[in-house]
Amino acid sequence: MKSQHVPVYRPPAARARRMARATGWLARTLLGLVSIVFAASGPARAADGGVLVLGGTGQLGAEVVRSLAAAGERVSVLARPTSSRARLDGLPVTFVSGDMLSDADMKRVFEARSYRVVVDASNAPFDAPQDFYEKSQRIVARWAAASGVRQLILHGAIGAGDSAALIDVGKAMEVQRKAIESKTVAEGILVASGVPYTIIRHLTLLPVQFRESGQARLSTDRTVVGAVTRDGLARLTRDCLDNPRCMNVIFHAVDEQLVVPDRVLENWKKIVKPEYMPKTGRR
Repeated sequence: MKSQHVPVYRPPAARARRMARATGWLARTLLGLVSIVFAASGPARAADGGVLVLGGTGQLGAEVVRSLAAAGERVSVLARPTSSRARLDGLPVTFVSGDMLSDADMKRVFEARSYRVVVDASNAPFDAPQDFYEKSQRIVARWAAASGVRQLILHGAIGAGDSAALIDVGKAMEVQRKAIESKTVAEGILVASGVPYTIIRHLTLLPVQFRESGQARLSTDRTVVGAVTRDGLARLTRDCLDNPRCMNVIFHAVDEQLVVPDRVLENWKKIVKPEYMPKTGRR
């Protein structure tokens, strides 16, 4: 005859103690899991190579660096030995010596540290060869891909790529035409590289004394054109870091609340096609 299992009677107090122990164990387990998640998101970001800013000693780049540093990012700035670093005085950044057009330099830079994000805010002077953009991007994108960079943010120009229809390139200055042609090639190099990318185009960057209205925005509408300030563009750049909505997307940056100088409006009338003329205030 098989013995039957007889439930053991547990008084209410004993059951309560048993439930309390089980609940405590579950709470400690969940707390441990939450701690692991936060350890992977917070300290892991601090433990990686942070953000490398190219062109960080320039006017736009310095604003980007300032914005990233204020947000607590670990920022490195690529700078040639001859570059002035005055715009970054007092900021908690690490300087990395190198030239974007030197394959050996960029190999050394990317192999020395595993950067999470690269921001390319570089700019070629008007009196320099304007094929700088494609030449530098060919090197940067290759080493970014080889080192596992998780996002490359490239600052470009409206008129490049599929935004060419918005402007009358024939009425632009020769240096502008060459720059746009090279930026178009640079965009293609980045997109084909396999590195997750964010391309932010702008039409007009206002002088450094202009500050954003607080309404600067990024649009995926490729007919949106206008002016933007450097601090506004820096904020938009910071907001795109690690942001899934910015991955593998091309944006146009604009601040429609700005009051722009008459000379900017006159320049727009020359090169922007009438149907795309920005609607903005006049100074």
